[in-house]
This record gives sequence, C-alpha cells and structure tokens, in this order.
Amino acid sequence: MMPLRRKPPQHGFSLVSALFLLVVLGALGAYMVGISGTQHFTTLHALQGARAYHAARSGVEWGIGDAINNGNCATGTILSGGDLHGFRVQVDCTSTMHQETGIAYNVYDITAFAQTNSPAFGQPGYAARTIGATVTDAP
Repeated sequence: MMPLRRKPPQHGFSLVSALFLLVVLGALGAYMVGISGTQHFTTLHALQGARAYHAARSGVEWGIGDAINNGNCATGTILSGGDLHGFRVQVDCTSTMHQETGIAYNVYDITAFAQTNSPAFGQPGYAARTIGATVTDAP
C-alpha cells in the first residue's frame, strides 16, 4: 500500500485579501480627495461670483447717483480700488430725453460690468458679472 501524500499547506490567501482591501481603500481615498478639491473650487467660484455681483451692483448704484444727482451720464467710467478689493468695474450710461404733458425728463440706462483683476478669463478664481438698471429723473 502506498502512503497517502499530503498536500502542502496553502499560504497566501490572507495576503491576497489584504492587497485587495488596500487597493479598494486607496481608490476610495483618492476619490474622496478629488471630491474635496472639487468642493473647494466650487466654493471659491461661488464666493468670487457673489463678490463680482456686488461689485457690479455698486457700479450701478454709483452710476445712478451720478446721473440723478449730477445729470452726468458718462460712458466707459472705470471704478477700481477702494472697497472693490481686486475688482474692476466699467460703468456705461446712455440717456434719452422725453417730454410728456409739458414736462421734460431724462431716462438713464446704466450698465455695470465687474470682473476680477488678477486671474484672467478661464483661470480658477476668475469671475465677472453684468448688471443693468433703467432710472429716470422725472418728478
């Protein structure tokens, strides 16, 4: 009778499981880092967009004040510095004179375009907004 051959003990099954687990956890970690970076960029862009909106709004308010109080309707006025903090605002104004029931008044169409100074178009952190308003000095 032949003696039974014993199979050698199998080793390495734990190693395969550990490697699989490391690869899965590494991929999950890389995915989470990517999501975190995207979330950071989205928050930055939203903040810059809000700042650009308020810079354009302040340009429109400046244009309204200049038109109504001084009767000045300037085109191509550039506002920068001060509280604009890195934004450049171009204010354009057009006016038309109207007469109704013997009363003459002006209608001002004011547009403000605000954009960031430092990052150029297409770069992270760039934002631009345009706001317009129509006002009159009629009594």
